[in-house]
Amino acid sequence: MSTAPRRALERLETTLNLVSALILFALMFYVTAEIFMRYLFNHPLPGHLELTQLLIAPAVFLALSWVQARRGHVGMDLLHEKLSPRGRAAADCLTLTLALVTFAVITWFSSQSTWTAWEVGDVTPTANITTWWSRAAVPVGSALLCVRLVMQLVESLGILFGRRRA
Repeated sequence: MSTAPRRALERLETTLNLVSALILFALMFYVTAEIFMRYLFNHPLPGHLELTQLLIAPAVFLALSWVQARRGHVGMDLLHEKLSPRGRAAADCLTLTLALVTFAVITWFSSQSTWTAWEVGDVTPTANITTWWSRAAVPVGSALLCVRLVMQLVESLGILFGRRRA
C-alpha cells in the first residue's frame, strides 16, 4: 500500500481509537455519577444500564483496527517465534485470512442489523434510547479492521514469496 493511503488509514485508526478512549473515559464518569446518585441521593440516573451497554460496542469495535496495526491483540507466539521468517509469514497468512473472513462476515451481518435498527426505529426497552448508532460501530470497526487485515496479508504474502524482507 502506498504511503498516502497508509497514512490516511493510520489517521482514521488513531481518530477512532481516540473516540474509543473518550467513550471509555465518559463511561467511567457516568458509572461513577450513577453510583453517587443512587447511593448518596437515592436518585439513580434513568436508563444508566441501557446507555452503558450501548456504549460498550463503540468502545470496543472502534479501536480494533488500531490495536491490530500494532499487533496488540492476544495471541500465542510460542511456536510462531521458532519459525523461520517465511514460516512466520505463512502462519500469518493463514491467521490473517481466517480473521479477514470472520470479520467480513461480521461486517456484513452487523451492517444489516444496523440498517434494520435504523429502519424500524429500534429503541431500548425502558429508556427509549435509539440503538442504531451503537450498532453502527460494529460494521464500521469491523470493516476498518478488514482493510488493515488485507494490508497485513499483502505484506505477509510479500515476505512469503520473497518480495519483501521480514
